[in-house]
Amino acid sequence: MLALLSGFAMLGVQLWMARRSRLRYLDLGMWTWGSWLLLFGFCLLAARIVLPVWLSAISGNGLIAIGIVMYCEGIQRHVLGRGLPRWWLWGASVVSCLLIAWMLAWPLYLRTVGISLLFATLLLPGIAVLVGPGWRAEYSLRSVALTLIMAAGSLLLRAVHAAQRPQDYQDLLQSSLGQGLTFLFSFICLIGAGFGFVLANFERIARRMEDMATIDGLTGCLNRATADALLRHALERGRRENTPVGFALLDLDHFKVINDTHGHSAGDTALRCFVEEVRGRLRASDVMGRWGGEEFVLVLPSADRAGAAWLVEQIREGVEALQIRHQCGEVFRITVSAGVVIAQPHQHLSAEQLFTLVDQALYRAKADGRNRVQVQDAPEATAIPAALPSQGPLAPDASAGAGA
Repeated sequence: MLALLSGFAMLGVQLWMARRSRLRYLDLGMWTWGSWLLLFGFCLLAARIVLPVWLSAISGNGLIAIGIVMYCEGIQRHVLGRGLPRWWLWGASVVSCLLIAWMLAWPLYLRTVGISLLFATLLLPGIAVLVGPGWRAEYSLRSVALTLIMAAGSLLLRAVHAAQRPQDYQDLLQSSLGQGLTFLFSFICLIGAGFGFVLANFERIARRMEDMATIDGLTGCLNRATADALLRHALERGRRENTPVGFALLDLDHFKVINDTHGHSAGDTALRCFVEEVRGRLRASDVMGRWGGEEFVLVLPSADRAGAAWLVEQIREGVEALQIRHQCGEVFRITVSAGVVIAQPHQHLSAEQLFTLVDQALYRAKADGRNRVQVQDAPEATAIPAALPSQGPLAPDASAGAGA
């Protein structure tokens, strides 16, 4: 009992300190409450040497049951982003306390069987979430799942042992190897699950920080620094494997007019719709990044000139056909201009040189009337018509090169 009190006290302090830090948005609230409830529950169980047995049993086991329910609530919120249904949360707590009070008249060994089965049952919703969607989330949650499974298994073993050896369960503090081991191991597993849950929260923070460092928050595209790094990597790989690399710069036409006419929220909607349209046409190996404002880049490994031109033209046509509906129900359209450059492996173009060339191509596309694609070879440029047929001589090369 002293070991459990010490363990839950340390876990409760750690959770409390984590919530007091700047990381208040961690999903630790319910788990913190659960740990304190279990701590106070064990204190009340140990206090039966000075309290009436009925008061110690009902209040102590009741708090432990509610604490386990809080653990399951914390797991639900962390994994699924929503808590347990309120009727289940309150119903499980109230029913558990009523069952414990009802069992009070039973012999202690039968009460041990019933309460152990009750605690194991209360763990099942959390275990089900962890071995389902939680198994594909943070790796630390797998340790939480395993320790909770071991806790439930130990509680079931305790119930079986109490049923088979009632003489070992005449008093909660009775010196019995079977009772002591099952009791200690069951709740030590809950302490271990708590530390695993803390690690899972910090693992999620690390992943969010990584995403913030690489992902544009509005559109979900890679940010400029990450896209630039991947462009350099693609150029180096292209030189090693003797394959071309396509690079495209896309700019939404008259985007300021959209913001001024429909509002900045409409502009944000337009950017998200544009990104969704483009992503639906890219291969898994292609990279899309937000270069800044309404400018986006595409890095197209192993894309030849015809394939890259066909892909970007398909993007232009798809964007032109979009009907974007603003929150107020207003519908508007957008168009995009694009510059495309193909870096051949023998040219040894740097990322800076490639961007200069693609910027020149984009400038020509805008100067020629916008809503068009301009492909530029180093050093000469060739204009691409504003609308290419969907089935033409470039389409087969596109599937072999850039691919839609």
